[in-house]
Amino acid sequence: MTYPPQNPGDPNAQPDPFGQTQFGQTPNFDKGQPQTPPPAYGAPQGQPQYGQQPPAYGQPPQPEFGQQPGGYAPQPQYGQNPYGAAGVPQSGDPGTLNLPWYGIGFADAARRVFQKYARFDGRASRGEYWWWVLANFAVVAVLYILVLIGIVGIGGTVGDALGGIVALLLLVWSLGVLVPTIAVAVRRLHDAGYSGWMYLIGFVPVVGGIALIVFLCMDSKPEGARFDENR
Repeated sequence: MTYPPQNPGDPNAQPDPFGQTQFGQTPNFDKGQPQTPPPAYGAPQGQPQYGQQPPAYGQPPQPEFGQQPGGYAPQPQYGQNPYGAAGVPQSGDPGTLNLPWYGIGFADAARRVFQKYARFDGRASRGEYWWWVLANFAVVAVLYILVLIGIVGIGGTVGDALGGIVALLLLVWSLGVLVPTIAVAVRRLHDAGYSGWMYLIGFVPVVGGIALIVFLCMDSKPEGARFDENR
């Protein structure tokens, strides 16, 4: 049932918001409110908040407070190993003789060889081994020079006596460092991931010594940690 409009001739009359709609039309209950047009295609949905400046052209948006900027991996926490716990070499004194010392110096390497005099377990870094090789070579070279000076340079009874004493010192030194030299070589092979028995390859004529030098120059490998022993 439809009621006729009140005072159809009154120009100030307001339309009935609940009036009957014609057939096929959608009722509009918000005639008095402005309609917001839909955003254009490709335009951002959200607007910057009050007090925020829009990012300049070509610059990424600034992250909110407490958020990590996108595209960057999270930083490791304090005390964490950034290289993992797989035995990756890290320079510095490990604080124990049970672990290899990567980045060791000349004097520390020589002292460490005697501290681990006859230990064939564990590992030794390339610095530990090759600094020791250099130190041993220097001592032997000096003793040989003294022997030559005593026997050839001075000559006579005094020269022969001096040469004999130095030669005896050379023999004592060579025997004294034989065990630690083999031990540090075995530990170096362990650090490269090889068994210490590979040291015996050096006794093979001609090629054995060359092959052993190559093995002793190899990089450190994480699997060498299996040769470590806690003491």
